[in-house]
Amino acid sequence: MYGKNIGKLSEKFKCTKDAGIAKLLSDVQDKFKNILIFDFETIPSQDIYHIGAIFNDKIFERKNIKHVKTALSDLSEFSKEADYILGHNIINHDLQIAGDAFPEAGFLKLPVIDTLFLSPLAFPENPYHKLVKNYKLIKNSKNDPIADAKLAWAVFEDQVAAFSVLNEKEPNLIAFFAFAFENFNLGDGRSGLQGIFDLFRYLAGKIPDKEEAKTIFQNLSEGKVCRTGIGEIWEDCSGHAAQRPVLAYVLSWIMVSGGNSIIPPWVKHEFHEISGIIRNLRYSCKDETCSFCREQNNSEKLLKKYFGFEKYRALPDGRALQKEIIDSNLNGNSLLGILPTGGGKSICYQIPALHRHNRLGELTIVISPLKALMKDQVDNLNRTTGTETAAAINGSLTLPERGAVMEKVRLGDIGILYISPEQMRNFSVAELIKSRDVGFWVFDEAHCLSKWGHDFRPDYLSCFRVYCKLQQGLRLSSSCRGFYGNSKKRCHRRNFKPFQGKAVP
Repeated sequence: MYGKNIGKLSEKFKCTKDAGIAKLLSDVQDKFKNILIFDFETIPSQDIYHIGAIFNDKIFERKNIKHVKTALSDLSEFSKEADYILGHNIINHDLQIAGDAFPEAGFLKLPVIDTLFLSPLAFPENPYHKLVKNYKLIKNSKNDPIADAKLAWAVFEDQVAAFSVLNEKEPNLIAFFAFAFENFNLGDGRSGLQGIFDLFRYLAGKIPDKEEAKTIFQNLSEGKVCRTGIGEIWEDCSGHAAQRPVLAYVLSWIMVSGGNSIIPPWVKHEFHEISGIIRNLRYSCKDETCSFCREQNNSEKLLKKYFGFEKYRALPDGRALQKEIIDSNLNGNSLLGILPTGGGKSICYQIPALHRHNRLGELTIVISPLKALMKDQVDNLNRTTGTETAAAINGSLTLPERGAVMEKVRLGDIGILYISPEQMRNFSVAELIKSRDVGFWVFDEAHCLSKWGHDFRPDYLSCFRVYCKLQQGLRLSSSCRGFYGNSKKRCHRRNFKPFQGKAVP
């Protein structure tokens, strides 16, 4: 029932009036009819102990493997009539292991369709595919490669259906994907993605040249990105086959950006430059004469957009200190902001945080000392902005409440996350932070560092250590931190000594 039956996809559209999509899905069946679907189970040493594969209604399985080469040779014989090989995350896992163990395996020469690489293109918008979480499939069983192979095929079915619908709505986007994956090779001895290119070329019916592809990119991203930024990144990426897929993932995300969709962490790991490209296109091209970027980062317009006010509050001397702080924040500077009590310091990080979430999908982490304060901030911000973009994690949450907040963070729904200092030691919170691009770190009520210090909240002393550890383990976009406190005498610069030379100018 697998391999030959991709035509079953058309059944999903029998109840619709769109016969064109159903026909296209049926046509795909004829092109991709001999596909080997497989999955390996390995032990921590990366030795294969269980293989499961499906090819044209036939099932191949080897358990408790003692001789890996023999098992892989048998798999090669089983799949000798296959035209393609398919699985989920097989490029970076299964095929590498097979290549190391038995490089002569025949199936290693087959064009590859890795559903991991297809998912962000087929389902860029939150909610994402229900069977895919970051780079893993959500499995119903444990250590069952046959079930996992069937699951990978189910994901591919949905991906083909999604691309078929997309091809009807935006045919040039599918053509751009074909351009992006043409001649792509991952390097490091890893297999390329010829199968993915074949799929996009078949669906699009054409491969645009470099100039045509640039026009497609510009047209589909019109009004959402900086034209100056496109010019800066286009030659670097489009001229090299290994860089072109980055443009596909960037364009796919840009078309649904402006809300709660994020690029999966594995994409950023595979293509390290993608965050910088998106920042250039969506946030700031760093050209001071660029009218698009100046317009997008106008702090007064952002004040009106998110809070409905025309102007920032002025101090008695006439200075709009809030605006000065926000402008510095929007420019990516590290800063120490000290305002009078009741001076409206929270808005100084909330506006940049909301803007970064909207433009880049980034998360802002706010270290806050009091549970009641967190709740008040979250409730007021969500009510004022008419969104649910702020949330808090602290010890007062029940397990279901905590789990719900963490899932929203992972999916990209949350743009501002309030955390108590103690939570920074929590493993699950650290893993949660790793799942997102963090654009800014904020210490709210920063005078608490000086008022109580290690005698009251020792975890404040560990926050910077945890932050540095996260920075080393990730390519976080946040090279800056913000300290916001009131101007009472208890707040002194010496209390920020752990951060000096790193955060406070």
